[in-house]
Amino acid sequence: MTNTLLALKNKTVLFAEDDDVMREQTAEILSMIFKQVYTARDGEEAYERYEDERPDIIITDIKMPRKDGLKLIKQIRQKDYTTPIILLTSFTDPSMLIDAANLSVDGYLLKPIEFEQLTLTICTAMQRIQKGLGLIKLREDLFYNIGTKEIYYKGNYISLGSKEHELLELFIKNRHLTLTKEDIATHLWPFDPICDSAIKNLILRIRKKLGDDIILSVRSIGYRLNTYDEIKDLSDTLHPID
Repeated sequence: MTNTLLALKNKTVLFAEDDDVMREQTAEILSMIFKQVYTARDGEEAYERYEDERPDIIITDIKMPRKDGLKLIKQIRQKDYTTPIILLTSFTDPSMLIDAANLSVDGYLLKPIEFEQLTLTICTAMQRIQKGLGLIKLREDLFYNIGTKEIYYKGNYISLGSKEHELLELFIKNRHLTLTKEDIATHLWPFDPICDSAIKNLILRIRKKLGDDIILSVRSIGYRLNTYDEIKDLSDTLHPID
């Protein structure tokens, strides 16, 4: 669940709820999870926000004025089966739940909303578009978000210098390859001559921030990214950079 929550920092959510207090309180919680939170007071306004903003996920109450949650979902599903939708309800009417299931609802939340259940339901709903979230697991609790180009360790943001970031991104894009010093120099300093010590110092700085075994040297060839799966079984030809 951790990697999904990290990826949501670059996603948007539409929250439709007619109760003003609950809408404001829940929107504040959602703002800690998502990049942007859009709100609506009823189904009509919610559909307008959906059309204008195209959120990555929708959470809607089942009972709302002007247009209820089921009618809203039905209208959206007429042309969009990709966006995950979570239904918020305090009702247990079987017919309503059956209607919602037939509309391909991705999850349900019961009022009052509990934070743990909220995050779990959101993560579960996002699973079917998980491939689009753009997270790369570099090692245990260390993730790179392709969308935001950010590094997180145990949920905390790690700041990198501009050249450090450029080099790490180069390794990530070529994470199954070994890069020579010439490859690195050409990419990071295309118009300037650079000495080997500059490359080595740059890699040492990354290792200091992300871990000693994050980048490995391949004897007589160059360097490569040590991905999560490779950490468990290192080849004899790979050695941490001195």
